[in-house]
Amino acid sequence: MWRSSATALAAIAASSALALVGLLVGGSVGAWAVALAVVVLPVALMALGAARGGRSEGRTAAVLGFLALCLLASFGVLMTLRGGPDAVPASLLVLFGGVWLLPLVVVGVGYALTFRHHGVSDDDLARLAALRRPGVDDQAGGEER
Repeated sequence: MWRSSATALAAIAASSALALVGLLVGGSVGAWAVALAVVVLPVALMALGAARGGRSEGRTAAVLGFLALCLLASFGVLMTLRGGPDAVPASLLVLFGGVWLLPLVVVGVGYALTFRHHGVSDDDLARLAALRRPGVDDQAGGEER
């Protein structure tokens, strides 16, 4: 689902269009369109940021897909609970658990599991060391000799 930059860009454009439609239409249909846009946009932005060479690694795509499902389910529950004072405790539980805590844990654990793949590798450090200017002292905090 989130395997390429083109897919992420298309999802960003679609979420923008959904938000516009939701604001123009209003009512229940508009509210659902805006809720879907709110779910799709941050996940698509994360997918775009995680893509290297136009593609995302499989585990990253799986984490982002799971995140999208969690957010979609949470916002679906919130949309069905809206209205009435009895819905407030359940809505708060869904907000804290499904929109805040679960995505935080999913993204944090997913990033930790894929850090070696997306972080700075030993090859990257070697390339940076080869590119540094001659005459720069490593011990002096990067000052010229």
